[in-house]
Order: sequence, then C-alpha cells, then structure tokens
Amino acid sequence: MKYDYNLFKNYLIFDGLAEDEINKFINLMKFEKVKSNDIIIKEGDDGDSIVLLLSGEVSITQALTLKNNKTIMDNREKASIRIDSKKSHHFFGEISLFKEVDKRTATITATTDCEISILDDNDIINLCNENHSLGYKIMKNLAEKLASNLEKTNNQVLKLTTVFSLILDN
Repeated sequence: MKYDYNLFKNYLIFDGLAEDEINKFINLMKFEKVKSNDIIIKEGDDGDSIVLLLSGEVSITQALTLKNNKTIMDNREKASIRIDSKKSHHFFGEISLFKEVDKRTATITATTDCEISILDDNDIINLCNENHSLGYKIMKNLAEKLASNLEKTNNQVLKLTTVFSLILDN
C-alpha cells in the first residue's frame, strides 16, 4: 500500500510541516499491520520509537499502582482509554525521544485490526539535526503534546490529592 502526505498531514507531530518535509519522515517509517488483541507497546518495555495509529482502534492502559515485585503476574488496577483512528490522529511513545534509557509508560493494545507506522528515535533525531528548521517544528510539536499530557497528569494528581485529603479528614 502506498502511503502519502494526505494520510499524515493531520497528525500533531507534523503540524506546520510542508508536504516535502512530511515525506522525509514517511520515507523513514516502517509500516505494520497489527491484529486485534495484539500488544503494540507494553508498559515497562524499553522504548526507542514513536508509533502512529493509521487505522483501527486501540486501548491505552496504565497501571495506577506501583508494581509488587513479589508476584509474577501484573494484576494492578489500570486506567484505560480507547482511541479510534477515525476520530483522531494519534501517536504514542514520544517520551522515548527525550530519554536515553526509556521505559514505556503505558500499554497500547489493538482492540481491532490496525495499521501503524513506526518512526525510530534515531531517524527522527538525525533528520532534525540535518535540517534545523524541520527539527524546530518537530520539537515544538512534540513539546506541545508533552505539555498537554503533563497538564492532564497534573489534573489527575490534583484529583487524587483531593480524594486522599478528604479520606484523611474523615
């Protein structure tokens, strides 16, 4: 299947990029088909890429508690979000670009058959180093997503802190 600019132009990571700039990234991507129930990214695994959801639906789960090393199975309570490629142009794994030894912070599981594209962190950095204008745009877009995620996390912490303080007061 031929992938072109029109499929990628609406992803936040490529916001403000010209067609030829996006095509540079497309040429570096690996494309995969993922079956329903397959894990795309597993929480705790090493991360070295950004994954774009091209088609299908995934669930994002993240442990809400620390892992107990005494047990083999991970039965921790998890938060879950569903993402549908028809409703949003989503990508995952951006934190791995900024940390040398990165552990994935969530599990991404296909809930339907999906198509994904994978951009290796080193390929992104090399392209940004070769073209600083392009690098600036990409880093600005990634910073925007990271800031949005941080704001969501801060709100979750505030809610938890409020609940804990109410519990302690009673």
